[in-house]
Amino acid sequence: MDGDTEASDFGSETIKNTDFATNSRIRLLGAMATLLSLGSIAVAILLDPTFSWTGDALSDLGVREPSAPVFNWGLMGGGLVGIGYAVELGRSALSRSGGRDRFGSERSITTLRATVFALAMIAMAGVGAFDLTHPLHGPAAVGFYALVTAVFAVDGVGRRNTKTGRIVLGFVPAHVAIWATFSIGWWPVTGIALPELPGALMLAMWVWVLGPVPVFDREAVSTQTDISSDR
Repeated sequence: MDGDTEASDFGSETIKNTDFATNSRIRLLGAMATLLSLGSIAVAILLDPTFSWTGDALSDLGVREPSAPVFNWGLMGGGLVGIGYAVELGRSALSRSGGRDRFGSERSITTLRATVFALAMIAMAGVGAFDLTHPLHGPAAVGFYALVTAVFAVDGVGRRNTKTGRIVLGFVPAHVAIWATFSIGWWPVTGIALPELPGALMLAMWVWVLGPVPVFDREAVSTQTDISSDR
C-alpha cells in the first residue's frame, strides 16, 4: 500500500511539473506575441511625427516611412508567435479524462477557443502582410477585431464560473459598444485609431492577466514553489 501511495504521489508531482513547464512555455509565447505587436505599434508611432490619434487609423503607420517596416513586421511576427501560443494553449488544456480541460472548460470550448484565437492571429499577421493599399487589408483588419471579440465570448462562456471568465465575457458587449458608437458618429474623431486601441488592449489583458494561462499568475508560481520545496 505504501508503495502504491508513493507511486501516486510521484505521478501527481510529475503531472504538476509537466503542467508548469507547459504553461511556462504558453506564457512566454503569449508575452512575446503581445510585446511584438503592441511594441511595434508604439515604436511606429514614435517614428511617425505626423500620426494623429484622432485623424488616422493605426494602419496608416504601415504605409508611411519610416514607421511602415516596424509596424508591418511587428504585426506579422506577433501573429506568427500568437499562432504558436494558440496551438500550445489548445494542446495543453485538453483533459486527460472526464471531458473537461484543466481549467474547467468543456473540451469543445477549449478547442474552439484555441482555433478562434489562431484565426485572430492569422488576421493580425495579415494586417501587417497586406498594408492599407492592398484589397485584403480591410478584411484582415475587420476579421481580427471580430475574431478577438469571439475569443472573449468563447472563453468567457467556458469559464463563466470564475471571476476572470465573467470579466472576459464582459469584454464582448464593451467591444461591440465601442464600434457601434463609433459607427453612428458618437466619437469626435475622423480616424479609427482610438476605437481600434481598446480591442488591442483587451486582448493584451486577456493574455497577461485574465486568460486561462495568464502571463502573471501568482498561483502557478506558488504551486511551483511548493513542488520545489517538497523535493
